[in-house]
Parts: sequence; C-alpha cells; structure tokens
Amino acid sequence: MAPEYLYRGEISAQSDIYSLGLIIIEITTREKNRPDKDQPSARSFIDKVGKDWTDMHIADKYGSSNAEVLRQVKTCIDVGLKCVEIDRKKRPPIDKIVAALKGLHAIQIENEVRQ
Repeated sequence: MAPEYLYRGEISAQSDIYSLGLIIIEITTREKNRPDKDQPSARSFIDKVGKDWTDMHIADKYGSSNAEVLRQVKTCIDVGLKCVEIDRKKRPPIDKIVAALKGLHAIQIENEVRQ
C-alpha cells in the first residue's frame, strides 16, 4: 500500500504506480512482502530488496540464465524500486515504466516531477 494512502488516505495515479512497483518486485524476486500488523508499510521489504538484490545476488538466484535474462531481471528490480519511491513525485510515469520494461530505452528511469 502506498505510504500516502496508508498514512494520509490519499489516492492518486502515483499510488497505483507504487502498487505496480511492489508487484514487479515480488514477481521478479519471487519474494512476498509480508507486513506485520505493527508495521503495515512495505518499507522494510523494499529496503531489503534494494540492499540484497545486487548483480551478484541476481546471478546467484538466476544462475542458469544467460546475460540477457540477468539484465532483464536487473531492469525489473530497478524499475520496481523506482516505482516505490517514498516521494510520489519521484515515481516514474506509466509510459516510462512500460518503455523500460519493453527495453525501448536505457534501464535508468528519470525521476520526473509529476504535477
């Protein structure tokens, strides 16, 4: 659940981007966010993925895959992490997410300020 919804009840397109990012991360890592009742935020899960899912970890988890698959996994994790930025204005717009996942441009998604 997006932090702005969880703590202030605000719903926006950026909230959906946050949810999409969390789903991308869960599918790619094959790990599930399991918030506890004392801390309903996904922050600890997100921080763990950001810290643990290095190139080496990806290669270990997807060891039998070729370099292109490893690059795709890295792209998915990077995109997912951009989508779950705490500051919703730093989350990428959907067209940039789709383009990155389709491989139409570099892995890096610019942090565009959405208004």
